[in-house]
Amino acid sequence: MRRFLLLILALSLRGNAQSKTDEQAVRKLVERWDVAYVALDAKTLADLHTPEFDIVNRLGQWTHKSSNAEQEALWAWTFRIIYNGKSGPSHSIERIRFVTPDVASVLTRGYWKDVITLDDGTKVPPHGEVDTLTVVKKDGAWKVAWIDIHNQMPPFDVKPGQPLETDYPPSPGANRSK
Repeated sequence: MRRFLLLILALSLRGNAQSKTDEQAVRKLVERWDVAYVALDAKTLADLHTPEFDIVNRLGQWTHKSSNAEQEALWAWTFRIIYNGKSGPSHSIERIRFVTPDVASVLTRGYWKDVITLDDGTKVPPHGEVDTLTVVKKDGAWKVAWIDIHNQMPPFDVKPGQPLETDYPPSPGANRSK
């Protein structure tokens, strides 16, 4: 019985150590992704993705790319045409949840602090953004496989420093600064 308990203890400690190592690796991946995103570095972003990559953009449009070359072209086009060569916001990691030992969901947040003027003159006010990155571990390396982008438009956007998590559903016009 004693050997059995020691074995269980040893296995649980080993699992926790691996989890910390994987969490650090996932954190480093997302931080590298964010640096490349802010720098408008399409090549590095594509290199940090799996060859099969999906993104659901802020308008709810789904795009699938089957190669890193296609992804690099997608990001380059996005930075040139949509972002007009201006950096998007830096993202902070809010939560990492391992779904399996080789799959994690990473919740990030960013804040667009300036008014964005679209080509047609439409003004987009400052707003929050919450993105979910699905990352997978293949051949010992963590890569981004999927991104979902969610805008948080006023009056429901979450400002920097405010808690991201809220009771659901929040009441319309609820004061989030409490």
